[in-house]
Amino acid sequence: MDLRDLHVLHWRGAHVAAATAPEPASGQDLWLIDTCQRRVAVVCGAAACAPARGEFPAHGVLETFQGTDAYAFLLRFACGLESKLVAETEIFGQIKQAWRSFSERGSPLSRQLSAWVQLLFQDAKAVRAQYLGNLGSASYGSQVRRLLGDDAAAAAVPAHPTEGATLLIGAGHLAQSVAPWLSGSDLWICNRTVERAWELARELSKRSEDKAVRVIEGGFEAELDAWRRARHVVACIPSDREGDPARVAAWRERTEPGGRVIHLGLGATPTAPWDDLPGVVSLGSLFEMLRSHSQLRARQLQRAQHACLEKALLRSLGANASHPHSWEDLAAFQTL
Repeated sequence: MDLRDLHVLHWRGAHVAAATAPEPASGQDLWLIDTCQRRVAVVCGAAACAPARGEFPAHGVLETFQGTDAYAFLLRFACGLESKLVAETEIFGQIKQAWRSFSERGSPLSRQLSAWVQLLFQDAKAVRAQYLGNLGSASYGSQVRRLLGDDAAAAAVPAHPTEGATLLIGAGHLAQSVAPWLSGSDLWICNRTVERAWELARELSKRSEDKAVRVIEGGFEAELDAWRRARHVVACIPSDREGDPARVAAWRERTEPGGRVIHLGLGATPTAPWDDLPGVVSLGSLFEMLRSHSQLRARQLQRAQHACLEKALLRSLGANASHPHSWEDLAAFQTL
């Protein structure tokens, strides 16, 4: 497959993402990548673009990329440079999982794309290592751990504090990405479906045998009791008009001082009853943390964006190209 035949369609918007590469509704041979922020379709040839448009929501703007621009977009996407949480690390794993699911179907397109996708993964790792490695981890989990670490350092505690547990509410994709970062104390997991909580607990135990993980069973009352006894709470579920007042009340009933509530199901500004809870952190607060990073971070991201385009141009010279190899090529890079 020639790089000029690579076409990418991109729709950006919040929606419920598929867990694996979804099957095209039209039956067309295309690679779909679904995340909570976007949907991407990868096809071969311009003729495949028109029917592929039917795989996207009717609202919003649909972008299209071809050839070098398509490869550069996929590279930025894989590096987390297209994400709202810029340079996040989870997206690379999501793309790899989507490719694994798609390639297992053994379609003609998967065989055509295989070599290019392997190069994409190789280039994404290189860009992250060279330009984003010293940036500091930019994942939801790392931001949560930084917030909890800052809170622990600033809290006024007795001379011999008893380190309390961290309560994680939820066991979905977001909770799974955050949970490995919740180190330093016991972890309690509570989820509406207890089986999902146990699945997450077993996975965490495999990664770290020394980590104490407990599943909270017994329904909503057991969850409220855990709110009263936990040091920190990280909620990875949507806001709940019926249950949230009881959760806030249970948190206020704690006898130990300090601790923090991080609610990743809230928007930029916490609403009732969370807006009346001192120190509650919403998902929007995590984005604000990134906005406050130094100008050095901005320059690093700019260099990473530039590197993605440069690598795409090099790939357009040949699949195995890794550096400019003629005066004409060098002159072309001067325009970047």
